[in-house]
Amino acid sequence: MNRGSVASWGFSMLALACSGVQALPPIPDQSGWSGYINVGAGAASSENNMVNAIGSFDLGKERVSSLNQHPDSEELVLPALYFELDYTLADTRTQFYVGNQTADYLSFDLETTLETEAGVRQEIGRVGTVGAALIASTLATKVWKDPYEVDVPRGDTERTSSGIFIAWDRIFDTPLEFLYRAKEIEIDDEESGAALDLSDEQRQLLRRTGNVYRLNLNYRWEINARNELVPGITYLDFDLDGDAMAEDGFGAQLKHSYRADDWRLVTRIFYQRLEASTPNPIYNKHREVDSLGGSITGFLPEPFGWKHWTANATVAANEGDSNINFYDTSLWMVSAGMLYRFD
Repeated sequence: MNRGSVASWGFSMLALACSGVQALPPIPDQSGWSGYINVGAGAASSENNMVNAIGSFDLGKERVSSLNQHPDSEELVLPALYFELDYTLADTRTQFYVGNQTADYLSFDLETTLETEAGVRQEIGRVGTVGAALIASTLATKVWKDPYEVDVPRGDTERTSSGIFIAWDRIFDTPLEFLYRAKEIEIDDEESGAALDLSDEQRQLLRRTGNVYRLNLNYRWEINARNELVPGITYLDFDLDGDAMAEDGFGAQLKHSYRADDWRLVTRIFYQRLEASTPNPIYNKHREVDSLGGSITGFLPEPFGWKHWTANATVAANEGDSNINFYDTSLWMVSAGMLYRFD
């Protein structure tokens, strides 16, 4: 396989880690098994009062001193280990696949988790390529049982998710792409507000379980042989059991890909705004969050002449600014990895 083909795979698959949205990869022309595995790690600095950890990787501090406190910084190392295994039926243009999807490190929100996806992709002539999959968390996110406990060590509990993913790429032979995710969020021990002087009805407003819906519409604009621009819009709906935590809103992103002869560079920026429709009983106002982030990822196929390998490195940052300081978030990360493709 030539260097350009390996780079194309590295771009398609690793872009997920820095973008949070997934374009359906092209279905191979030959039947049989194929796939990839990426191994790497990243160093990060996280600020988050609501999330404790992903697996054993800490994201937040165990103790807070005030409910008006901006989150303290936590330094951590994150793995970049993910894979996909495919089986293609070339005659029918069908592909079955299973793989894990990386968390969207640019958007550490209520749905952040590490998920496994199992599904099918189908190419349908000029209609485009459609995909459907079941998704489920493979590594539970640890959140605080009661995030609002002050001056005591907070206990954690597991948050898991499951749902569906639907995609339609190259809609009617156009550069449009539609993505839809629907997930149910479960928390083992949801005790939000238990330590505060709140009524049962007020504590109910703080519940973080429920459903999350995400819709993306992207437009792939190939400017020339080396440059591609992908603007996109997003609608997010956190339909949670706690009305004060339920929120929705829109986002926009712009992704640019540059293809050199021997390397690729993907740059992404995004903005989203979420608003709650019910006042928070602790702060007596509606929660609002503005998030701004970006990432740069480089890909180098066949480093040191290694066939089927693609080296990759990412620098990413995200700032979530809420009108309630306690809900502010921040993440800065650098990561590097090696992807091996087999077919």
